[in-house]
Amino acid sequence: MDFKSILLAAFLGGGVGAASIYFALENKNEAPQVPSIAVVDFAKMAMQYPDGATPEQVEDMMSRTKIAIDKLKDAGYIVLDSGAVVAAPEDSYLPEDLF
Repeated sequence: MDFKSILLAAFLGGGVGAASIYFALENKNEAPQVPSIAVVDFAKMAMQYPDGATPEQVEDMMSRTKIAIDKLKDAGYIVLDSGAVVAAPEDSYLPEDLF
């Protein structure tokens, strides 16, 4: 190998290395994306079912609830049951009348 080939290989290697380090550090500085979270109090919702509701009415209410939860999921939300949440800001809890 002659001197020009070695010099060219050194510059190319250095350039690729520098570019790799730049892109690695550039991506490292990006903040991780925090998912949106919605908390649903299913116990409160169940208590709002009317007394004497027929099984068909209960099934209809549960179906509407599932559709609303699926819409939240499709919008990028993680939906949690309030019974599994230790603490959350009040605005994370969805109002029962939403369903």
